[in-house]
Amino acid sequence: MPLAFSQAADNATCVLSHWKVVEQAGFVDVLAWLYLRKPTHAERVILGLEPGAAGLFGSVRNNAIALLQYKLSDIAADLGSADDDKRAKAEKARDARIAHRDGLLFQHISWIAARLQFPSAEASPPHVRKADKGFDGFLVEVDTANLDLTRVVICEDKASISPRNLVTSSIWPELKAIVAGERDLEVLDAITPLLKSLTEADRETAIGRIVWGRARNFRVALTAGDDQVKNGTYGHLFDGYADQAGGDVTARLAEVMPMQDVRQYLDHLAGQVVAKLQAVP
Repeated sequence: MPLAFSQAADNATCVLSHWKVVEQAGFVDVLAWLYLRKPTHAERVILGLEPGAAGLFGSVRNNAIALLQYKLSDIAADLGSADDDKRAKAEKARDARIAHRDGLLFQHISWIAARLQFPSAEASPPHVRKADKGFDGFLVEVDTANLDLTRVVICEDKASISPRNLVTSSIWPELKAIVAGERDLEVLDAITPLLKSLTEADRETAIGRIVWGRARNFRVALTAGDDQVKNGTYGHLFDGYADQAGGDVTARLAEVMPMQDVRQYLDHLAGQVVAKLQAVP
């Protein structure tokens, strides 16, 4: 098992859990398979099994490696410029590219965590493009016997050095819009492909039976550096969760992956996954 989880004590407004990497080699292996769009291979590694043969074609491997890197050659001169404005603009572009790479990498990490936390759920795969639009992830638990969707978990994953700012400026407005019903069509579009265990007729029956207010859960996952700890906890990052999402406390999941230095850790991890991709037969 590449990740372990521990539940925090301060769960008054949400269920707060911490992630920890406990098996680095397996963790990197799973990420590599995910970047190759091989979730079944990734799941086999999670279960401690051999991934088996994989069919790759064209530039798939190089495409995956490119997602774990970011380009600086086009702004290298401006990064070293004596012109303050030019240099500042280049630094902003560099930081945005790093953030996009790290955001996609964290979505892949979050997928691994979700498969371990919800082993019986159907899960949407991570995005295949940096800064892709749409929901970060979906988990659906299906009662096939009764044609019922017992839980639909909407995931928000953010890899930031200022997680609280992203929570208040980006995540809370997203949750508020979902609760208000403004994104129901997008939710339906994301849920439907996950109901592959049902026939088309049963799928429509199950969707029609959803009691949305009861089935809907939120899962907000954040990276957090050492500088984000307050009074020994990360709970403050999720202040206001109940106001935005409503529902029962158990329907508000809060996940934190602590890192001493977020950007440094994710950059090192990306390098390890690249090395693994280069070694895949």
